Amino acid sequence: MFSFFNSFSTSLKIALLAWPFVALALTFPLLVVQYMRLRRLVFGRIIMVYLVMLYALALLAFTLYPMPDNPVQFCSYHNIVPQIEWLESIMEFRYEGLRAVLQVVMNVVFFMPLGIFIRMMYKSRWYLVIFLGLAISLTIETAQLTGGFGIYPCSYRLFDVDDLLLNTCGSLIGYWLGFLMPNLSNVERGSAITTQPGLVRRLVAFMIDIFSSLVIITIIGISLYFLSPQLAKDLSYESLIILTILNILIQLILPLICKGRTIGGILTGISLDDIKRTKLHRLTFYLARLVYIGLFFYADKLFAQSAVAILVSLVLIILTIITWKKYKNLPYKLIDIFWKNHEKSII
Repeated sequence: MFSFFNSFSTSLKIALLAWPFVALALTFPLLVVQYMRLRRLVFGRIIMVYLVMLYALALLAFTLYPMPDNPVQFCSYHNIVPQIEWLESIMEFRYEGLRAVLQVVMNVVFFMPLGIFIRMMYKSRWYLVIFLGLAISLTIETAQLTGGFGIYPCSYRLFDVDDLLLNTCGSLIGYWLGFLMPNLSNVERGSAITTQPGLVRRLVAFMIDIFSSLVIITIIGISLYFLSPQLAKDLSYESLIILTILNILIQLILPLICKGRTIGGILTGISLDDIKRTKLHRLTFYLARLVYIGLFFYADKLFAQSAVAILVSLVLIILTIITWKKYKNLPYKLIDIFWKNHEKSII
C-alpha cells in the first residue's frame, strides 16, 4: 500500500507547501470583486473567502491531485474500472467493515462545508445547494473518469456513481447546519465614493495599483520576448523605466484627469480629491504623492548605496507613523497643510 503512495510523494509535498499560499493569492481578486460589489470589507467575510479558497483547493487536491509521477508506468500497471452500480460502494461495509463506513462518512463530510459556506454567504434555497453539490460532484467524478479531462493519459482515480449521492447529501446537510453559523449574507453596502477611506481600504486600492503595474509589465515582457528574446533578457534597466512611466500614469496622470481616482480607487470607490484644490495645488499634491510612493517602494533601486536606501526608508516609515497618528493620513497630505498656511500668509 505504501509503495503505491510513493508515486505521489513529490507532487504531494509540493501541493501541501503551496496550498495556503495559493489560497491566499486567489483570495485577493475575490476580495476585490466583493469590494466592488459592496464597497466595504467585512472581517468575517474576508476570513470566510479565504476558508472557501482553502476548501476549494483541498477539494481539488483530495479528489484530483496529486497525479502519479510516472504516467507510463502507472497506466500500464493499473486499470481502474468505474463503479456505475447505484449503492454498490455504500453496501461494501458488509465485506470491508470500518474502512467502507469511513469512506461513506468522509464522502458526506467533505461536501458539508460547501453547504455551510453557501448558507452563510448567500441567500440561497436548499434546492440550489442540491444542484450545486451535484454539479460539482459530477464535474469531479467526470474528471476522475477522464484523467483530469485528458491531462493524464488514463484514469488514475475511481469514478464512483455513489459519490454523487453522498456528496450531494453532504452539501445539503451542511446547508442545514449553516443555520447554527453567523449570517454573513446581510452586509450593508458602503458609500459609492469616499474621500476619507480607512487604512484597509487604502491598502486594497494601492495593492490593486501595484498589481496592475505588474500585470502590464509582465504583458510587455512577454510581448518583447516573442518579438526579440535577447531584448527581453536585457530588460532590467528598461523595466525600471517602464515601471516609472506606469507609476506616473497610474499615480499622477490618472487621478489628475479622473477626479482623484487611480485604478485601485476606481475599483474600491476612493477619491483622493478630499478638498477643493487649485490646479497648481492638485499637481503639487499628486507629485508629492508620487515621490512618496517612489521613495517608499523603490528606494533600493533609486539609491546606489544600500545604507542610504535603508535610511530613506526608515525616515519615511517614521514620518508615515507620525502623520497617520496625528492626521489619520499619509505624509503627502502635509502638502495641503503647507498650502493652506501659505494662502493664509498671503492674505
